[in-house]
Amino acid sequence: MHTTRTGIACALCSTPTTELVYLVLSAQLPFPQREDVQDRWCPAGCHQLHPERWKETMPLLPGDDV
Repeated sequence: MHTTRTGIACALCSTPTTELVYLVLSAQLPFPQREDVQDRWCPAGCHQLHPERWKETMPLLPGDDV
């Protein structure tokens, strides 16, 4: 199941980021078993205005190049 949520603060402007999260659910338990942040962006547009600085300052997501 995919959902969006408020994430960590943007390193460039301190606005809370928005995260696209994949939740692994279980029929046996009422809460998610695992969650993977698949995408993160800044509502203020820092990820588009300064893409290189964004990549340098924000934590890597699973699957990002090192």
